[in-house]
Amino acid sequence: MGGAMPAVGVGYRSAIGEWTRDNLDRFDVLEITVDHCMAASRTLRSAIFDLVGRIPLTAHGVGLSLGTDAPLDLAYLDRVAEVVERLRAPAYSEHLAFTRVPGRDTAALLPLPKTEAVAESIVNKVRMVQARVPFPFLLENITYVFEWPDSKMSDAEFLNLICRETGAGLLLDVENVHLNATNHGFDPYAFLDGLRPGLVKEVHMAGGVTIRDKLFAKPILADSHSHPVPEEALDLLEYALARHAPSVIILERDDRLEATEEILDDVARIRARVAGAGSGKTHDEALVGSAG
Repeated sequence: MGGAMPAVGVGYRSAIGEWTRDNLDRFDVLEITVDHCMAASRTLRSAIFDLVGRIPLTAHGVGLSLGTDAPLDLAYLDRVAEVVERLRAPAYSEHLAFTRVPGRDTAALLPLPKTEAVAESIVNKVRMVQARVPFPFLLENITYVFEWPDSKMSDAEFLNLICRETGAGLLLDVENVHLNATNHGFDPYAFLDGLRPGLVKEVHMAGGVTIRDKLFAKPILADSHSHPVPEEALDLLEYALARHAPSVIILERDDRLEATEEILDDVARIRARVAGAGSGKTHDEALVGSAG
């Protein structure tokens, strides 16, 4: 892995905001969800903005819905730009997905058909975001339950094309790669190999749950952000770090937030893999060395 070691931290959640502020020394960086800033009460907003200058912050969004077949909300983007500037964040990231159709909010991240026509539409929207929010823009890969039958490209090809045409970077959600590979039967390492070198600027890590439901032919993994990061995802992280040099790795946690020791343990496990990638050792070699 070239360059400086990535900063490792967590996504800021107001439900454990006081605990997070009391433990700032445990983290290198916090990720702030811009939509939380815009929707929060004045008190909660002040608590977030009071972090500026105390710890590096990066900005993430959930409300853009890039894939919706409708014009972007320019007023929303202007509000995003104000928040990102106030946070002094080095970049702004959003999901390559849609969460709305005209007139209705789906309350879920839904995948896009991976076609050249859809890619062209997204490229035009990304350029509009970049013109309106004057900070480096990153796209995040999502997890999905279904594939569109008219998709013509792989996940990696679709991401490469959009990022190449726009200059956007990738926020690589490693847990989503693990989930999609397991649920849809593809090789997650081949996906990582397929990404253009240097494309990954930031990383998300998380832990989910297994869902067993008669709706599905087999158990599926779900991205619930509620449990410790699985070892398989940590293996993928280490593999990715041999090929990319992200500046930031964020642990996402949205449920069971009271399990703060699990959160701190996950941060330590992530840092161990960062150190392993930096030393050039594989995970297996590191285990053998520690056992010896």
